[in-house]
Amino acid sequence: MPGKPERIQVGPPGRHIPEREVVRPPHGGEIHRAPSGAVREVRTPSGAIIHHEPSGVRRVEIVRPGGHVIVANATGRSGYIQRPLVSHGHTYVQRTYVYNGVAHAAIYRPWSHGGREYVIYMPRHYYHPTFYTYVYTPWAAPVTYSWGWHSRPWYGYYGGYFSPYPVYRSPAFWLADFILAATLEAAYISQNASASAPPVAYSAGLTPEVKDEIAREVKRQMDQARADQAYAQSGGPTTPPAIFSANGPKVFLVSSGVIGYANNQECPLSSGDVLALVQTPALGAEWAEVKVLASRSSCPAGSYLSVRTMDLQEMQNQLRASVDQGMAKLQSDQGKSGIPSLPPQAVGTVNASYTNDLVPDTNAQAELSSAVGEANRSEQAIINDGGAPQSSPGSGATVSLGMTIAQVEAALGAPKSTVDLGKKKILVYNDLKVTFLNGRVSDVQ
Repeated sequence: MPGKPERIQVGPPGRHIPEREVVRPPHGGEIHRAPSGAVREVRTPSGAIIHHEPSGVRRVEIVRPGGHVIVANATGRSGYIQRPLVSHGHTYVQRTYVYNGVAHAAIYRPWSHGGREYVIYMPRHYYHPTFYTYVYTPWAAPVTYSWGWHSRPWYGYYGGYFSPYPVYRSPAFWLADFILAATLEAAYISQNASASAPPVAYSAGLTPEVKDEIAREVKRQMDQARADQAYAQSGGPTTPPAIFSANGPKVFLVSSGVIGYANNQECPLSSGDVLALVQTPALGAEWAEVKVLASRSSCPAGSYLSVRTMDLQEMQNQLRASVDQGMAKLQSDQGKSGIPSLPPQAVGTVNASYTNDLVPDTNAQAELSSAVGEANRSEQAIINDGGAPQSSPGSGATVSLGMTIAQVEAALGAPKSTVDLGKKKILVYNDLKVTFLNGRVSDVQ
């Protein structure tokens, strides 16, 4: 039998934050549950951590010796492999991302503080000064642009939350919509690959004012890109992430599920939520204060939260990568579809010194799939070995991971409603939602 559950503090110090319950089954591993009883993490004896985001998305993370890190979605078909990379005498971090079966490499510079290692996105190439001026400058006349999103499933799914500007006054506003669309499309794919993704929910859609804040953040990202270009060319010393600088980013777009803390409780954030820094965090601080500007999660707009600075850095990394992708599309579409032509001296890019050393790992997809398969088998064994089952309030019955649909219905009776998504099914009871993947319980909320 597992030992007596322990309770650990996971939120910022100095505040009364609900403690998580940690169960250690007899054969190793850990199960971390929120006060609600929902599983937040399962840790395997081999070192894998299976994160259960409040949105229902599952993510596997494995840290191996030598700076080798694996992060994958629930199926193992998307994620990244991280490892050190030495280029021109400097040590960087390379990530090989796999997305929709396609692998590409990205590079980051490391910075450590207080036992935490931040990785800071670095572009593969840079643009000519005239192009940055073009992005800053309003267009002579508003531009009407057709994105062609209407036939894509993600666009209809988030239709009440996000809609593009009717016209674009400058490239920064065009880039803001590109970034929001890329974030929501990735979130849609992650949810559909996971066991318990709920229907989209939001109290209100993105307002023009919030989208304008994102457009202003795009301009700050241009300034950061210029600073990064100078750093890459000089090979200067490693500097702290821009999130700790007064001139750094002020607005963050949540790129994957994270948990903030406020008012003595967890406050889950979902991809597409928009945050603003209340004040610049102290150098190397573990936590930062933010205000929720827009949310499609249970954290309402206007909430003030504490979030980890490492989570903010990952949001910043994703935002910078999306800005780079958007600028590449802006260059390729210039002179077409209503976008004004670039000045000749603004066309083209300049490679960074490390660009030619960036080569995607050829076995990334196989490594992601293998790691997730191993983690899933270990997780099921840990749950069966001693994970405290979830009870249906007032029924006295229990439900645990791995049970079949028939076993759950025998314990709880007929559900109030059923959602059938093929391999994924959800039984909805008055006080409980039970999700099945391939006929077995994969999550209970």
